[in-house]
Amino acid sequence: MFINLKDLKANIGSPIKLTLNSDPVFVEKEWQGRSFNVFNYRVLLNNTEHELSATDALKRKLDELKVGDDFLLSWEEFTKDGQMRNYWKVVKEDNSGYQNLKQPVSNGVNEFEQKLQESKAQQAVVKTNKEYVSPARNGMIFNNTIKLYIANDMAWTQDEFVSNYKRVESFLDSCENAQETKPFELPVEKPVQPKVEPSATYTADDLPF
Repeated sequence: MFINLKDLKANIGSPIKLTLNSDPVFVEKEWQGRSFNVFNYRVLLNNTEHELSATDALKRKLDELKVGDDFLLSWEEFTKDGQMRNYWKVVKEDNSGYQNLKQPVSNGVNEFEQKLQESKAQQAVVKTNKEYVSPARNGMIFNNTIKLYIANDMAWTQDEFVSNYKRVESFLDSCENAQETKPFELPVEKPVQPKVEPSATYTADDLPF
């Protein structure tokens, strides 16, 4: 999963809510004979980890955050000297400027969260990740669906095959998005100290001889 920044640039001013989940990792890339630097972060979107590749300009904004911070990311525009310019806006959620929207309204719906759900940028990022699947992933789903098709005497209609393909895909999605759990650990056994009875002390008068 990844955050496609093109989706944000296509929806100017529409924020996406993320949680910073790692420090940046420097990566040097090359494209069309030219090298450039990016900084890869792990971020959470809807409680699912994604990769965010930031250029120097975006990294400077993310440097103001610490791991665990919730923040809003959006692509904004402004006019200077008669020219339209753009910039990345990164705002820690506590100081987001949306405080007036964060209060629950009369019907109990948090308007701030509702605005985020309606965010075109957030919808676009989710849609991109849903549509982005590798050929290997598709092939694995198809091969397993074929095995089920053969096991059922190849009696499915085309619609039934598609339905079962999506069913196998949903199982894979559930596995990929499962929360990590700690491995089972056996309880540590404490060594038992042997109980030593104190030796008896006898006086000369106690002896039978």
